[in-house]
Amino acid sequence: MISMAVERSMSLHELLGKMQCKGDEEKVTFGELLNVMEKRGFGPMLAAPAFICSTPVGAIPGIPTVTGITIFLISLQVLLARNHPWLPSAIRQIGINRDSLNKGIGKAKPAVTHVDKLLMPRWFFMRQFVFRSLIALSCAICGLMMVPLELVPFLGLIPAVAIFIMAVGMATDDGAVALLGLSIAILGIVMGGQQLISLMS
Repeated sequence: MISMAVERSMSLHELLGKMQCKGDEEKVTFGELLNVMEKRGFGPMLAAPAFICSTPVGAIPGIPTVTGITIFLISLQVLLARNHPWLPSAIRQIGINRDSLNKGIGKAKPAVTHVDKLLMPRWFFMRQFVFRSLIALSCAICGLMMVPLELVPFLGLIPAVAIFIMAVGMATDDGAVALLGLSIAILGIVMGGQQLISLMS
């Protein structure tokens, strides 16, 4: 787990900038995107699929399921202390429209400048093993829940946003933000669990 820690804190603007993809090809694969984010640690790796699902790209059928499974697998392997999370080639080769992703990031960047003023390295106790493990476990559960919640319009956004907030907190070393995301994740797990029970009954 410690090996997955981010070497230095980064701004949210920088985090989104890392997600922007350059190139001439129409699509960028999940594998290419995650390879870039893996170099920056646990937080950025989870932020990428969570952000994708939180944008209009996430409305494309199948994307919430793919991002949810990706988040689940990464989180699970972080809990197992794997240095380089493995993803099935079928997921790594899935393509996302490059222009749509970049436009979504571009629209978010102006607001991010204001949010960055609120982010700061603090509450470092959230970097301890027990809290990082709790966040990874919460991300794994939320990612898994995103799969069936895709059947309910917009409900899957709750766990995706919670994961993104936790990931931003981890990437920027802002423990307060990470704790906020964890609280939203717990709320999403409860609400999502109730929704799943109602769907099955």
